[in-house]
Amino acid sequence: MLVCSSVEVFDWLHNCWHQICELKIGRRHVGVICVGSRIYAIGGHDGTEHLSSVECLDVKEESWRDVAPMNVRRRGMAVGALGGAIYAVGGLDDQNCYRAVERYDIQENLWVQVADMTTPRGGVAVAAYDGKLYAIGGNSGTHSLETCEKYDPILNKWTSIAPMKNRRAGSGVAIIGPYLYVIGGFDDDSPLSTCERYSFAENVWKEIEPLSCARGGVGVTAMGGRIFAIGGHDSHNYLNTVEAYDPLSEGNENKWTEIASISQRRAGAGVAWSPCSIKEISFSDEACDL
Repeated sequence: MLVCSSVEVFDWLHNCWHQICELKIGRRHVGVICVGSRIYAIGGHDGTEHLSSVECLDVKEESWRDVAPMNVRRRGMAVGALGGAIYAVGGLDDQNCYRAVERYDIQENLWVQVADMTTPRGGVAVAAYDGKLYAIGGNSGTHSLETCEKYDPILNKWTSIAPMKNRRAGSGVAIIGPYLYVIGGFDDDSPLSTCERYSFAENVWKEIEPLSCARGGVGVTAMGGRIFAIGGHDSHNYLNTVEAYDPLSEGNENKWTEIASISQRRAGAGVAWSPCSIKEISFSDEACDL
């Protein structure tokens, strides 16, 4: 299986992708998060072994640097930022799916264990909202999960929330307004096109417009009021196509629409949104017309 070290950034104003500096190590099923102007690539698998190592890139610079490694080697965990810290949630290796959660103190450059989830979750998706961390679906080691839970960092405790309508692992999540959106994924071995929306206020899931194609291991983020679904696997091929969804549009516009494709087919890639201007980023390719 090909393991990628390449990194691409999307210029939404001009609907094009650029290459930026590559990771020091190729990583599949990597966790990616942006905090300020820094992007973190956490764990994953390099094609030979599971990784605990972490790389950090300031988008204004031209190289990745190592920071403190996690305590547990794993792939397929999810990462989220909460209260100025980064959380690595769940994941798996060749023997186990993990319920373990670690918190990274950026200032101290140190990972510490926090409360375990109630359920092991490999291929879990994570998002932060209103001071809580939400863990969505995943795989228990035997089957995909519809169950979800949230973490309160003050109480250092996980509690269950309403289950999704569909079991899924390897999905992506994004938050827009008072809703969490879960996109695609796998129901055991079958990739999904289905998508759901969770209301934080009502603790209820609702199915929404499906993707144009099934995408397991899809990368998802929100930007400019839209949700972006990037790459994935459709059960036959790795994908380089990208589609976007505007949850606030009405009528026929409230659908997934295809946008510019990434240069390399990939699934299990990490995706994060950066608040930096496109002009601040150091590209390794030629920029499209600006």
